[in-house]
Amino acid sequence: MSADPIQAFMTAELDRTVEPATAALAEAAMARVGGVRAVLFYGSCLRDGLATDAVADLYLLTDGYKSTGQAPWARMANGLLAPNVFYMEAETPLGHIAAKAAIVSVDDFVRLTGPKTFHSYFWARFTQPSAVVWANGQDTRQALARAFAAAARTFAAETAEGPLVPGASDQFWPAGFQKTYASELRAEGPERAEILYRADADRYRALYDLLLADGIEPRGAPQRWRLRRIQGKFLSVARLAKAIFTFENGVDYVLWKVKRHSGVHIEAKPWQRRFPLIGAPGLAFKVWRAGGFR
Repeated sequence: MSADPIQAFMTAELDRTVEPATAALAEAAMARVGGVRAVLFYGSCLRDGLATDAVADLYLLTDGYKSTGQAPWARMANGLLAPNVFYMEAETPLGHIAAKAAIVSVDDFVRLTGPKTFHSYFWARFTQPSAVVWANGQDTRQALARAFAAAARTFAAETAEGPLVPGASDQFWPAGFQKTYASELRAEGPERAEILYRADADRYRALYDLLLADGIEPRGAPQRWRLRRIQGKFLSVARLAKAIFTFENGVDYVLWKVKRHSGVHIEAKPWQRRFPLIGAPGLAFKVWRAGGFR
């Protein structure tokens, strides 16, 4: 048992049992990528359960990028701007399930969820609930628990506007999530942060109490968030551009994701699917003008 209460909290959460269909989906993902040391399951399908009309979220944590089997340019992109993401489908005990599988090395994951990483992309996501579907040993599991504990501490330190106080969980988490959403191009509206919190409110209250006892020192000055919003827009565009080439039918996937979260429906023209590098900027502008990005 860890002497660190926050790490112990994360260890217990990560070690939760997942349904057989999730394990089958993870096995199918691992068959496509080499050097995998662990598979994480997170997002709405962890919360609500797998479904044939949803897209599950997996993270494949690797020992590096050379062993993944990706093309050289993709390995380079993975190292420069993790994660790389691919779309997949697999037969499971629940039926045909689709998933997005993200690739990042364990070393990068530990770094990107920690306090030395300025942008919130990783530490905001992984202060949220996750489960380890598979790991290659206890050392890897412990490294992940430490990374999740670091993500929670970093989130608290960067989003809190002052010292944490008892009983403020219901205000703290939605406000923090909204700050991180505003630092990316997100299709979700501002109500999404509150929905996210309410879905696991007891869990977030328990974690908040641990962070309160930990004596977190806030460093989330407003100017840091202004810089994150600027940085985040550029990073979001870069990740969308990568997704267009990483996904099979990537243009249609990105447009589907926008429609799912915002209700904005944009149809790609055949030439934009065939030449995504040329067509992507015009599509992105059209989506933004229609209110698909916030």
